[in-house]
Amino acid sequence: MKKILLSAALLALVVPLAVAQADVVQTFDFQLKDIKPDGRFTVVFSSRSYDTTGAQPPLLTSNYIRLPAGAKLNKAFLNKRYYCDSAKLLSTLQAFPNTRVVFSKRLENLGATIKDLKSRHVDAKSLANAKVCKRAETGRGTVLVDARPLLDEPVPAKIFLYFGKATAPGGVASFRIIGVPDESSAVVRSNPTVMNTRVAVDPSNFINDPTSDGLYGYKLVLPAGPIGGLRISVAEVHVTNTGLTLTKKKKTCLKKKKGKCVKRKVKKTIVFWFNRPPCPSSGKYSFQSYYGYENGTSATKSIQIPCPNFGR
Repeated sequence: MKKILLSAALLALVVPLAVAQADVVQTFDFQLKDIKPDGRFTVVFSSRSYDTTGAQPPLLTSNYIRLPAGAKLNKAFLNKRYYCDSAKLLSTLQAFPNTRVVFSKRLENLGATIKDLKSRHVDAKSLANAKVCKRAETGRGTVLVDARPLLDEPVPAKIFLYFGKATAPGGVASFRIIGVPDESSAVVRSNPTVMNTRVAVDPSNFINDPTSDGLYGYKLVLPAGPIGGLRISVAEVHVTNTGLTLTKKKKTCLKKKKGKCVKRKVKKTIVFWFNRPPCPSSGKYSFQSYYGYENGTSATKSIQIPCPNFGR
């Protein structure tokens, strides 16, 4: 039962929980930083949820986040080179354990982990998927899981985000997430069941669903609903998403000699996974979160952030 409960808790790692009652406080926030003239930027997402009475919130059955209109995935990344199968990656690492390295470090240093797997003659498909996941890692973060009644103390965990193929109708692509308890935490170290829990979270799909008011485009549908009949809560989420980048090279021959090119010019172009959304007339980007609960109530939260100066 303990293992099921912790698995259920970690399965909701990126779901910012809330409840439709007056004594629950919830916030969520987006920040854009590390703005580059070539189009790259880092997204920092955070959320916090707590009930001032200490009561457990009703079950979240529907949850999604709307992104600013015009923020679209680049087609250059919508292919198998960037479609990580996180569940397969997790099963591969579990099938080939490394007792000398804590599990989260194997994900943090996936390059070294792949070398280790290769030396142990892991099958070619599993190795190929691990390499794709390394290429497709978009970000990392932490969560604080309320695992009561199993544990009175919140359980900290690490999450690793990967790009993946869409799994829902109308989906463009998805986030794939692996969650691992933070082995440096005393509450984790003191509980072997918690320590050995790893979860491949259900995919979070990007759906192209623009709203009539022109504020929003993609809808990121997050996992929600009962997990094995158990209720969970996520108190805090902090994610830094650097995204995906590739470099395209265009070669031009500047000089030929005897029919062969002897002097070339190489132009490099940085391609980022998301295009820069146009700034609305308000000068601010809008983000919106929707939460639906088992008791039939719902809540919608919206925030706005100033459009950054991307420069050129």
